[in-house]
Amino acid sequence: MGNIAVLILAAGASTRFGSPKQLAVFKGQTLVQRCIDSASAISPYSVVLVLGANHQDIETEVSGAQIIVNQDWQQGLGNSIACGIKQIDSDVDAVLVLLADQVQISAEHIELMAQAFVGDNIVSASYSGLRGVPAIFPRCVFSQLQAMTGDQGAKALLQNPPVALVEFALPEAALDIDRVEDLNQLLKQ
Repeated sequence: MGNIAVLILAAGASTRFGSPKQLAVFKGQTLVQRCIDSASAISPYSVVLVLGANHQDIETEVSGAQIIVNQDWQQGLGNSIACGIKQIDSDVDAVLVLLADQVQISAEHIELMAQAFVGDNIVSASYSGLRGVPAIFPRCVFSQLQAMTGDQGAKALLQNPPVALVEFALPEAALDIDRVEDLNQLLKQ
């Protein structure tokens, strides 16, 4: 499995949600803390949380992660990935990239993905006919992650991987919380 750090992206302004969705509560926990706790299953000592908008409100409500504030969060997901990767310990073999609003991702999902990482491959969630995050990236692609800009995130790396890629069927990753209605619908289920 290797030494895998975790990078949780939670820097967005939650404009469609209307308030910091990172602090919305699902099953008794905020979305961001739920993500941190699940991620800690594979990497209890190396969880990096990238915040941006509303960071002052969110920072005081989380524990168990190193917090990085991306001052350029408005530049998009790619910029937050680059910002976070620069803070990852130099002795890790890979980084697992997670989104704080994918509430159906469990510690078990993360552990199974980590088992598919053999040291030099990418492990990508596969859902709705696409590859996406959560995804594990080996150290050999960190320079490409650090060079990211814009709002596309790591899609280009996942669609045209420079190393072997293992797809991990994870339909739960298709649901992310963008609006209050998304969360309310999930709570009704």
